[in-house]
Amino acid sequence: MKLPSLNPYYLASLALVTAAVILVAIAVLVDRRDLTSAALVLSSVVCLITGIFLATLSGGEPLNNRYMSLFSVQGCINLCTVCADLGISGNACMLPAGKDGRTHSLQFIPVASYEGAPAGGASFATGPDTAGLLTVPSGMPLYHEIRTHEHLVIPSEIPQLMDLIKEVGVDVLEVADQVSAEADGSVITVTMQGYRLIGGCMAVAAESPKCCTTNPCPVCSLFACLLAEGTGTVVQLERCTPNPEDRSVTAVVTLLP
Repeated sequence: MKLPSLNPYYLASLALVTAAVILVAIAVLVDRRDLTSAALVLSSVVCLITGIFLATLSGGEPLNNRYMSLFSVQGCINLCTVCADLGISGNACMLPAGKDGRTHSLQFIPVASYEGAPAGGASFATGPDTAGLLTVPSGMPLYHEIRTHEHLVIPSEIPQLMDLIKEVGVDVLEVADQVSAEADGSVITVTMQGYRLIGGCMAVAAESPKCCTTNPCPVCSLFACLLAEGTGTVVQLERCTPNPEDRSVTAVVTLLP
């Protein structure tokens, strides 16, 4: 059986305690009883205290990221399979709240290209100009949780929205080591470096790269919802590319007129 991986802080504490034992052993074996021996003993005490401090205050990882990244994978793939069977091939579009009587953002997957928001609240929306599947975005539970417990305020300006996405990804969700967001006209690119749920992205991409744009995962869906709510415009998923080599994910969305 594979041994469980240890917390890096706990490993550091073991290294410090080991160093303390080695320093004391050197002082005893040399037995010079001078200033050098005293320095070795003092250094060993410092290492020992620091090691105990790290071991006491550092807890183990609450969840295994490799397993946690797979929680939403099959649900994403299942909906994409349903869309394919129904002949729906468009990219997911996040419809902001406040329009057409919507109280919260909705995800609309058009049959082909987006030609306008559908009327009505049925799951399969049809109309003279548009048709597709209308669902609640997978990131909506995260959205409501953050708004309730983190007192989230969504700005309307693009630069502030870029900062908000960075803060949510790194400080609130803690799903990435670093998040960058850049706007080039109506195209917004979000890159997550050191993405901790990269295993789920790779599993979805292995099924079909189209799944990420048809029914994005909760994290990318949340970012798209934040942009839709902040700008008041429809946000369409264009591309989502995971890179296992540097554990990064790049998502590209477009603000539709």
